[in-house]
Amino acid sequence: MEDGAALRLALDLVHIPWRVKVVRSEPLPDGVPLLLRIAAGETDAQVLAARMVDRSHDVVLEAAAFFIEQILLCPGADSYRALGTTPAATSAELRRNMAWLMAWLHPDVAREGEQSVFVARVTRAWNELKTPDRRAAYDAMLRATPSHSVRDGRTRLRGDQRRGSRFVTRRPPPGAPMGRLGRVLSILFGWRSL
Repeated sequence: MEDGAALRLALDLVHIPWRVKVVRSEPLPDGVPLLLRIAAGETDAQVLAARMVDRSHDVVLEAAAFFIEQILLCPGADSYRALGTTPAATSAELRRNMAWLMAWLHPDVAREGEQSVFVARVTRAWNELKTPDRRAAYDAMLRATPSHSVRDGRTRLRGDQRRGSRFVTRRPPPGAPMGRLGRVLSILFGWRSL
């Protein structure tokens, strides 16, 4: 029996899209291969998933595609995540997931062709991980790179660490009169203690 954790999460994200940002920073749930099979057009996976969550095939397919686009192929995601796996995945799992993603992106499955923008991302991820030598080099690069933001792929720095940033934290001058809103904001942003 397939694990439906990823499917249930995908359905939640379709209805509560603000959670996408949070889920992008979390480890992938169990059951991502089921989502990939659904998106790739495997009828048996779509039927199984529809039964698991008591939803229509169309709803299940929409949720799988949304999860892949927003969680796996988001800007800044590493190549393992782009292929729906973790660094612990075997070469066979990487190859299988890449094949399902490419089947989903194939023009016969992606009727409107909107997903074609993801072909380059999946291809790049596969090229970085397809041989043991390339995978070892990619793993070494991940270890050498400081933690990065999944959102933009760059190192996340606090505002005062960014050089040349246009965005500066503004604080009220000492002793400036503040109304109720100012006091609330000062507490929230830690401008001063009351």
